[in-house]
Amino acid sequence: MDKKEIRITIRLSAADLTKLESRMAEAGYHTAGAFIRDFVAKGKLKPKVNANTVTVARELDMLAMMIRKGAPISELLATIRTIALVNAGGVQ
Repeated sequence: MDKKEIRITIRLSAADLTKLESRMAEAGYHTAGAFIRDFVAKGKLKPKVNANTVTVARELDMLAMMIRKGAPISELLATIRTIALVNAGGVQ
């Protein structure tokens, strides 16, 4: 990873700052620097993965393993309920 040695300063209107912050949030970025670097360097933004997405992926992997091992339906349903809760934003 390259060391970020150069600093730039930009001026924005209040409306532009609001738009920047909104687009950062939509893309999952926490810092303007990372957001702008990705856009400038790659011409696009890489999607950021939030904690809920990671948890859902982990739970789906566990569900698949349970199915392969022949887990009881009640355990499978409990795992599916957990996935649904996480997907609905139940984990922070």
